[in-house]
Amino acid sequence: MQKFNTSMDDFEYLLKQRDNNINGNIKDFIIETEKIEPLQANKSASLEDFIVMLSNITSKALQYLKVNFIPDEGARLLKDQKETMNSPYILYEVVSRQPVTELKPRARQEIVEDIDDTVNSRQGIVWGQKFISIVQFNILACDYKTCNKVMELFEELIFKYTAYFKRNGVAEILFKNQLTDQNLDFYRQSLSVRSLQYQIITEKLFVQFKSDISGINLQ
Repeated sequence: MQKFNTSMDDFEYLLKQRDNNINGNIKDFIIETEKIEPLQANKSASLEDFIVMLSNITSKALQYLKVNFIPDEGARLLKDQKETMNSPYILYEVVSRQPVTELKPRARQEIVEDIDDTVNSRQGIVWGQKFISIVQFNILACDYKTCNKVMELFEELIFKYTAYFKRNGVAEILFKNQLTDQNLDFYRQSLSVRSLQYQIITEKLFVQFKSDISGINLQ
């Protein structure tokens, strides 16, 4: 049998070559995936801002069903509307709104506002506070089939436009539950009613300028 004289250095060299080949093969199979940047808001939005956005989207997207979204919190249909309603309505009410963690507004950043092209400017502080709200949407229609259809489409709209809402300042939108609200039994005498609750997280921002405080006469 033929013998091969292999030094320790040669053996280590072969091991390194093998490791390099393995690593090289692995690198060949690594697929670089596109990095998705986290969604960031372009501005802040209050709960009222969210309702206005949702009202505009619903009115346009469900126009073919003649859906009326009433952006007035706690609004109720008039008696004659209830008796002669030929199109669905979506009403909403705020079940609760409370701070997330901050019990009072906290300073977010200092700003300088140029009043004009001169050296005049105002210094101020941006204050902010996050709120978590439970919002109930009540869908009313003349029959249960229409009511169910509007409810399903309304849920789809909120889901599909979640990214849009977040880009415009809404922190989070989560479906909470569907319920039968006994307070709406009056409408059930002649209409079909569905109620959905969502959890909405928003941040309210406001600017406080030092000149505004000093310019107020409290006497």
